[in-house]
Amino acid sequence: MFPYILLIVLAFLCAATDVFKTKNRIVLLLPFFIYMFMIVAFRNRLGGTDYTMYEMFYTRVVPIQDYLRGLYEPFYRTKSFEEGFVIFSSVVKSFDFTNGPFLLMFVVALVNFCIFYPSLKEYTPYVMIAIFFFMYKAFFWHQFTLLRQSVAISLFAFSIRYIYRKEYLKYIILNAVGVSFHATALILLPLCFLVNRRLSIRTILLLLVGALLISVLSPVLWKLCMMIASAVGIGDRLMEYSQSVGGINSLNLIEILAILFVALFYREKFEQEEPYFNIFFNLFLISSFLIISFSSFYVFARFKEYFVISYMVLISYFIGHLKRDRDRWSAFLILSAYIVLGYFRYLFVFDEGGLLPYKWILW
Repeated sequence: MFPYILLIVLAFLCAATDVFKTKNRIVLLLPFFIYMFMIVAFRNRLGGTDYTMYEMFYTRVVPIQDYLRGLYEPFYRTKSFEEGFVIFSSVVKSFDFTNGPFLLMFVVALVNFCIFYPSLKEYTPYVMIAIFFFMYKAFFWHQFTLLRQSVAISLFAFSIRYIYRKEYLKYIILNAVGVSFHATALILLPLCFLVNRRLSIRTILLLLVGALLISVLSPVLWKLCMMIASAVGIGDRLMEYSQSVGGINSLNLIEILAILFVALFYREKFEQEEPYFNIFFNLFLISSFLIISFSSFYVFARFKEYFVISYMVLISYFIGHLKRDRDRWSAFLILSAYIVLGYFRYLFVFDEGGLLPYKWILW
């Protein structure tokens, strides 16, 4: 448990430097990022059933020169995983000196850390608050379990700048690469034409009401989605995630309503001070729409993971833009208590405590 406690303590201290500006904070930030990277890159078989799946997959991956000659083994998804991820794994295998999937996990962690976290600097001046919230919201799920999709999520996070700049071709190319890692990234391709705008209150209310109606009709609409997915070649993949998981989590609903209220109440202020506000607010609305509409189906939990960054950025705006020190400090402490409780709850609940104790490959 100690490695996890140290991680969240360091994240809290780093986020505090966004609340109260601190000189020479690199002395704190650098050890945090190195330690966070080590936690992800050097974990030993932590990540639930997905880790086992990738471990089995990687035992059958062939070096890239063999793959290009068609000498791969058509066993356990060495071909039916998305092409980009298979080629990526084959390149890693070509240089692998380990006995196990450890180099693959290391390289995926390195790619994500070099893309996802630096991307935040473009979107918010309060990066560490955003990352602190991420520790509760999705850190373990994204970094320990969603191996293929985590790369697609990182590419999407980087590509959001191109929506703001209206460089749509760059956005589409980057996310097409993401599709080659995880097919669910298809949902991202049309977003560049939709989210860089200011939605009216009426439109937002219609979206929420529509989401509630869809949630009632979701079984019928799921069949239609499966027909469309089959037509574009991902029907089998969606079937793997089609099991029901019940209704919307009450905690998710409370978060949605709270963020929606604050974002709308201070909307004009954030629009004036944060050029990316409307993009992230609209991404948050898309995430909320998916959660409310399709919470009964596990597959949509995978779709909404792309939009976790919208929660992170909006929360950082909410805390960082409070003017009075007392208000900022109070809000940060309340948020911190919420984050810490959610963080430790996830550690105990995920995979029935499968993340405990933390295990390194180093010793």
